[in-house]
Amino acid sequence: MNQPPALSYPTMRQPTSPLQLDAAALERFLAHCHLRRYPSRTEVFRPGDPAGTMYYVVNGSVSIITEDDDRELVLGYFGTGEFVGEMGLFIESDQREVMLRTRTQCELAEISYERLFQLIGGPLQQDAAKLMFAIGKQLSRRLLDTSRKAGRLAFLDVSDRIIRTLHDLAREPEAMSHPQGTQLRVSRQELARLVGCSREMAGRVLKKLQLDGKLHARGKTVVLYGTR
Repeated sequence: MNQPPALSYPTMRQPTSPLQLDAAALERFLAHCHLRRYPSRTEVFRPGDPAGTMYYVVNGSVSIITEDDDRELVLGYFGTGEFVGEMGLFIESDQREVMLRTRTQCELAEISYERLFQLIGGPLQQDAAKLMFAIGKQLSRRLLDTSRKAGRLAFLDVSDRIIRTLHDLAREPEAMSHPQGTQLRVSRQELARLVGCSREMAGRVLKKLQLDGKLHARGKTVVLYGTR
């Protein structure tokens, strides 16, 4: 097997901006939201459900999933401090096209697009620019992630896609430090959904990567060597 191209990621500049969403502005926004708690692996919405609500992840982690012929592809993981469904603020749609499923126990703040627009023109007018900046920044990052994943699907084989995806997961808040690198918790099924392959293929690739000395996999636990 050919060696995959060296892992490289663009440097994300973190400018200090007067439009950063500060704690006070976030608290004022959340005061107008409805807070709901969801158990792990709960479907918050599915394709075809009405699309009129934006979510903010107060605690926990969720996944956005698309389905085709009973197969699932994970489009992304979103965690504490991230908006979900924000695209509906800019592109009107009557129905959801993807699934939102919790990965862990979650607390989500929910607000309708209509109500948010009312608040931006009224009680939250002073925070409108900060909210839109935070949402725009998040959309930009997701566009970059989507472009990166599209390139992987076009140019990398399954083994390379899996090792890149594991390195992505190693930068997620849920990843834990390990004496030999980074410890991840991900099932073969979930990994297959992330990279677009079968569960069996994901299992074979993990076994090969373990033989190559790049990681250790047991059950849902993967220790990725040489990270952090």
